[in-house]
Order: sequence, then structure tokens, then C-alpha cells
Amino acid sequence: MKKLLGLTLALAMIPGLAFAAEPITLYINGIDARDYKEQPIVREDRLFLPVRSVTEAMGVKADWDKKSKTVTVGDVKMVVGEKEFVAKGEKMTMDVAPFIEKNRTYVPLRFLAEGMKLPVTWDENNRAAVVGAYKGDAAFTPEKTVTYGNATFSLPKDWEKQLVITYSHHQVTFYDKMNHDAQESMGRIGEITTMANPDSPVPAILLAKGNYFYTLCTFASDVQVVDTGNKKLCDSYTKSNQLVKEILKTVEINDVFKEADPVKVGDISMVIPKAYKDAIGAEETGGKVVLFEKTNEKAKKGSGLIGTFQVVNQKELEKINGDYNLLRYNKDNSLIFLWAEEPSVKDPVLKKAYTDGMGKAYEILETVK
Repeated sequence: MKKLLGLTLALAMIPGLAFAAEPITLYINGIDARDYKEQPIVREDRLFLPVRSVTEAMGVKADWDKKSKTVTVGDVKMVVGEKEFVAKGEKMTMDVAPFIEKNRTYVPLRFLAEGMKLPVTWDENNRAAVVGAYKGDAAFTPEKTVTYGNATFSLPKDWEKQLVITYSHHQVTFYDKMNHDAQESMGRIGEITTMANPDSPVPAILLAKGNYFYTLCTFASDVQVVDTGNKKLCDSYTKSNQLVKEILKTVEINDVFKEADPVKVGDISMVIPKAYKDAIGAEETGGKVVLFEKTNEKAKKGSGLIGTFQVVNQKELEKINGDYNLLRYNKDNSLIFLWAEEPSVKDPVLKKAYTDGMGKAYEILETVK
């Protein structure tokens, strides 16, 4: 009973799930709720989920008694139109009741999570609710385990015949090999990446929620097939897409920001993980705050520069030719991070250190205030 009450309290922290005024992002076992056939419904300032489509998609059994209009998920029973429900044989009360719309039974998110015994977290800043996790037994026998940056996952035998996997700037990218071999820019399935806000503009699977970031696999918004009239290329892309989704079930994320210190350099506040302190430096020089990669900087002063924080007005912003991240916009004083040109180095160790440093810097930029 303590576990159930603990989950209920966690769910209660979601502020009434009052979504009418402002939308939320919801992931259930890693799947964006927007991907379900029947969409969640907001009623009485509460979020209701279509119980059948959600439970079936998750492989969880839901029983329906038509005569009594009772829906049962796990150890929880709830009756349509009634606020009282039974959990592990004990009567409890909620402030809303299930309802039927277009022959579909909708239940409160709180009830569904309790019934499936799923952990729930609520991110007030991003208005994001995370129920459960994208885990399970992959539909293949793991042949090897690989680690790219902070992500570790399993791969099946002969995976190289189906996929191409690249790693750059702390981002793992999956490609369908057949399409990628036919045209290097094609075949992209998706990439494992980090975001401060999990509201992805493209289809995504949530892999982990950390202290400061969400780790997602974002998928290509369009089909990356060289020739959509070629059945072999289309079938290969579909097969690769399915394989990647199975691989993602095995992903483990090392949250380096779990041990991190907020720092302030000049007027810039950011968070730098302890694990990055031997690689990334931040200092104020010439009135500007810079980030640099320490290995290259030690080898040759100035060669480790990753980028510079600058405050610019609208006219200055329009004249910038280099790559930059817009951290705060204001027509009179926007805050940007202007990326430096990559140093021309032949030493593979220095080259890799700088590339990895850029990826680390990208994550740190997400924490800038």
C-alpha cells in the first residue's frame, strides 16, 4: 500500500494536470502520447487517456465489463462515471471519473499509471509528464555491447549488414545501410540526442530523463529513401527503422550531469559536469566569456577555443556569418554563442578531443542562463 500511495502522491504533484491553459508534453513508456491512434482528451482540466489503445500499445492487459462499465488494469478497477475506484482491494477516491466517448473508454492518467505500476515524474518548467520508461526485451539476441559518449546499447549479430552508426558531437546517428551506401546523405533513421525540453518537433522516443536533460531518439520527419519506387530500398529502410527501435530498448544512459556544479563566469551562469572539467574550460578574457577544449589549448594556446558568448543587437546579429547558438533573443541585446572555426590539426588524438569537446559544449550551452 505504501508504494501505491507513493505513486499517487507523485501523480498528485502534477498540478491538477491543468492543461486547458497551457499544453503539456506526455511520454508513456517512452512513447509520445501524440503517437497514439486515439488522442488524450482534456476534460475538467484533467488529462484522460484512451485506455484500450494505450494499454495494447504497451502490451498491458485491460479488462472491460460492459454490464457494469468497469475497466480493470492491473490491481485497479474503475467504473465509468464514478469517482470511487478500487486499488489492491481498497476503496479510494479521485476527483474525476472515467467516461466513454465515441465508443472509447477514457481514464485519468493518474489511474492508468497506478494500475500499471509505472513511475511518474513531473517537470514543471517544461510542463512535461513522464510515465514509465522505454525498456523491454529486444527482439534479437545481443551479440555485442557498444558505448558512444554517454549512451551504451546492445547490437545483434551482423548488424553492420543492415545499419550504419556514426558518432559526432555527442550524437549517435543511425542509418539504413543500403540507402546510405546508395547516397551518403540518405538513409537516416534517427539520432540519440539530448534536449533540455522533451517537446520534440519531430517523432521521438524518450530514452531517459536526467537531472538537466532528456535523452531522446529523434526520428527523420520524412522517409530517407533514395528512390521510393524501389521496393528493395523501401523494405530495407523499414527493416532498419524497426531494428533501431528494438536496439533503443537496450539503451542505458550515463547521466554525467548527475554530478555537476553550477558556475558563473562573468555574466554567464551555466552548469559544467564534474566529468567534463578535465576537458572543458570556461573563462573571461578580453571582456568576453569563452569555452575551450583543454587538451588542444594545452598543446597550443588559442587552438582549443570552442566559442565565445556575445551580446549583440539585431543589426549585429544579421551581420554574423559564422555558426552560432541563439541563447536569448532581444532586439537590443541578444545572447549568442559564436562557434569558433575548428582548428586544422593532423594529430588524431587532438582532433578527436576537440570534436568531443564541441559535443560537451553543446550540452553545457543548454544549461546557460
